[in-house]
Amino acid sequence: MTRNGHADVVALMPGVKFVKGLALAPARSLYCFDPLNKSAFRSMLAPVLKRHLIRPLQKELHWYHPIVFSKPLNPELGDSYVAEYFWANTPVPANGPFRPPALSKPPDDWAPEGWRAGEFILVNPTSGWKKKMWTVDGWAAVLRAVGSPCRFVLTNAGSGWQSAHCEKIAAATGAVIEPTSLRQFLWLCANARAVLTVDGAASHLAAAFGVKGFTVFGPSSLANWHRPAPGQIAFQAPPDTAGLRSLKKLAPEPVVEAFSAFGL
Repeated sequence: MTRNGHADVVALMPGVKFVKGLALAPARSLYCFDPLNKSAFRSMLAPVLKRHLIRPLQKELHWYHPIVFSKPLNPELGDSYVAEYFWANTPVPANGPFRPPALSKPPDDWAPEGWRAGEFILVNPTSGWKKKMWTVDGWAAVLRAVGSPCRFVLTNAGSGWQSAHCEKIAAATGAVIEPTSLRQFLWLCANARAVLTVDGAASHLAAAFGVKGFTVFGPSSLANWHRPAPGQIAFQAPPDTAGLRSLKKLAPEPVVEAFSAFGL
């Protein structure tokens, strides 16, 4: 189960079919990975023999979950990569060892006007949380380190502080801001020369499309949200004296040094 707004992402998953509305087709089992009450309600209405809920955190389980689901599973996530965690804890016969998520290429009619595959670097400097936002000076230093003429596109589907942050980076670097729909964002991630981003959707999509990616991490867990792979580099802010990994305090120099191994 997922939101209808994710239909375009699901459409790119090999072997997966997206169906809108309630799950009304009879089935043997249903697997839910979302702790929200809306998903529990829809799961309860589905005509299935067994309903399974799998979540990594005990605090995400609510009083109604045992009513809807048979024995909700919630082994602790720990330092596991989140996709591998769900693979390992979904009680169905696995077809071999864990395979990192992979997506098919989006059709070309999803491309924003004026952009061609392989002719740009995608920069995604914002997410839904301010704590994941790196500084304008930091991004400017990384883009200068690319060292060859290149078009940079900043994707921005947000507003307020997200738009303001992108505008400051664009003013400092000459990058182009491209407001995007989900389809356009997917096409850009799949067809960029590389994706430079903070921890978030662009990082995961680049890896799934097989596009080179460089991700800057702040307080979120590197082990949970980054799987080492060829062409994928992650840099995490070091802890300060209070043990916090703040991107606001992260200087450009160590990131640029790590970026030098990226090989654009």
